[in-house]
Amino acid sequence: MAIRVSTRGRYGLRLMIDLALHEGEGVVRLRDIAERQAISGKYLWQVVNPLKNAGLVEVTRGAHGGFRLARPPDKITVHDIVAILEGSMALVPCVPSRSTCDRAAECAARDVWAAVDHALERALRGITLAAIVRSARQPSGGSYEI
Repeated sequence: MAIRVSTRGRYGLRLMIDLALHEGEGVVRLRDIAERQAISGKYLWQVVNPLKNAGLVEVTRGAHGGFRLARPPDKITVHDIVAILEGSMALVPCVPSRSTCDRAAECAARDVWAAVDHALERALRGITLAAIVRSARQPSGGSYEI
């Protein structure tokens, strides 16, 4: 079994990490993020809009415009980002709502899926952009503690 996050979710996380890595440098141009992350600028526009609408990203328009985090990196979790871009991350349709399954009331497997869903949500809420940035800036990079 594979849990899949869409391209939108993956690129959205990379966009937010890039903004966190460049926090304090003023606004960041989308073109620069696209180049550093090897993602189409046109596609990043589609990703940034929901993040902006949700209050995670601020946009400054104009010749010297760009993007920046709307909240400090220690106040933005991976869950915040992925939930905005992916919606429900439940592994099975009956976990967020019992009404989607006729067997929900007597299904023991639903409790298992609900526990897995809860553990995944807790893990994603435990990873902040600040933790990712700290990890990325360490000489070994690539690992972080939850």
